[in-house]
Amino acid sequence: MAAEKILLTVTFLLAWTYVIYPAAVIALARLKRNRSQPHAEQNEKRPLPSVTVMMSLHNEEKVIEAKMKSILESDYPADLIELLVGSDGSSDGTDAKMILLAAEDKRIRFIRNPERRGKPAMLNDLAAMATGEILVVTDANVMFTPGTLKSLAEGFSDPLTGLCDATVFPSGTGDEGITRQENMYTRYETALKRAEGSLWGAMPGPYGGCYAVRRNLFPTLPGNILVDDLYTGLSVLGQNFRSCNIPDAVVFEDTQPDIMEQFLRRIRIATGSFQNLFLFGPFPSRRPGVIFAFISHKIMRWLAPLLLVLFFMTTVILSARSDFYFCLTAFQLILIILSALDLMLYRQGKRIGYQRYITQFLLMNAAIAAGFVKAVRGVEKGIWEPTKRV
Repeated sequence: MAAEKILLTVTFLLAWTYVIYPAAVIALARLKRNRSQPHAEQNEKRPLPSVTVMMSLHNEEKVIEAKMKSILESDYPADLIELLVGSDGSSDGTDAKMILLAAEDKRIRFIRNPERRGKPAMLNDLAAMATGEILVVTDANVMFTPGTLKSLAEGFSDPLTGLCDATVFPSGTGDEGITRQENMYTRYETALKRAEGSLWGAMPGPYGGCYAVRRNLFPTLPGNILVDDLYTGLSVLGQNFRSCNIPDAVVFEDTQPDIMEQFLRRIRIATGSFQNLFLFGPFPSRRPGVIFAFISHKIMRWLAPLLLVLFFMTTVILSARSDFYFCLTAFQLILIILSALDLMLYRQGKRIGYQRYITQFLLMNAAIAAGFVKAVRGVEKGIWEPTKRV
C-alpha cells in the first residue's frame, strides 16, 4: 500500500508539473485576455525612455556584425539608444570587428578586457557605465527585429513593471539533430511564462537572450553566477515589481542542433538554476502569485528527476503484484533503451521516429540532476563556453 501511495503522489506531482499547471495557467491567461479585450481602453502615449543595450562577448566574430546591424536598424529614436559592448577576453576577430563598428557609430561604446572574467563581471561593469533608464541585456546570436526595442520599452509604461523579456523565434526551420525538439520546448516555455506574466506579473525567469530591466532595479551580479537572467528576474520580483513577456518584441535565435552541445548547455543552466534557488530560497517574493509560479514552474521542474526515479522504482516494486505494473515497468525500460539507441544512431545521422522527443526529455532531466550535483559542489567562477554558433 505504501508503494501505491507513493506512486499516486509522484504521478500527480509529475502531471502537475508538466500538464495540469501549464495547461491551467495558459487557459486562464487566454480567458483573461479575451474578457479584457472588449473593454480595453487606449493607453495614454508616454515618451519613450532612453535605453542602454548591454552585451558581453566572448569569441563572437561569426555573428557580431549581423547582431550589431540588427540593433542599429531598430526603429527606436537614435538619440535614445546607447550601446555598451564588452569583450571578455576574446581571442578571435571579435575585438577587431567591434573597434571598426564603434568607430562608425558614436552610440557604440566598446570595452575590452584582455583577461577573461566571466559574463556577470562584464555585465556589472557595463551596468555601472549605463545612462539609459532601461537596460536591455542581450546575447550576440540573438537577432533583433526593427520593433524589438520599441516593444520592450513600451512594456514599461506601467510603473509597476520592472522587467520585460522578448519573444524568441528560431532563425531556421531545420530538423537536424535536436533542433525541432528544442524549438518546440522554447515555444512551450514562452507560452507558459507569458501566461504567468499576464496573470500575476510573476514570470520567474526571463528569456536570457534578450530581456529588459529598469536600471535602478538591475542587481549586482555575483561573480560566480551562471544564469544571470534568472538572478535578475528573481531580484526584480523580490522588490515587488512585475515581470512579463512582450509578444511583439520579436527576436530570432539560431538553435544548436547537436545533442551533446545542448546537453552541456542544459547542465550549465541547471547548475545556475540551483545556484539561484540556494540564494533566494523557495520564496523569492511575498506575493502569493510569484511564490505559486516559482514553485510550480521552476522548483517542481527541478525536482522532476527525483520524481521520475521514484516513479520507476515504485513500478518495479509493484510489478510483482500486478500485470499492469509489470507492463508499465517494461514500457519505461523500452523507452529508455530506445533513447539510448537513438543516441547511438544520432552519430550516424539517423533517428528512431518520434523517439527523439523522449530522448530530449530524458536528457533534460539528466542535465538537471548533473546540475544539482555541480551546484552542491560549488561554482567558483561565472565563466562558461558559449554554445557553438551555427
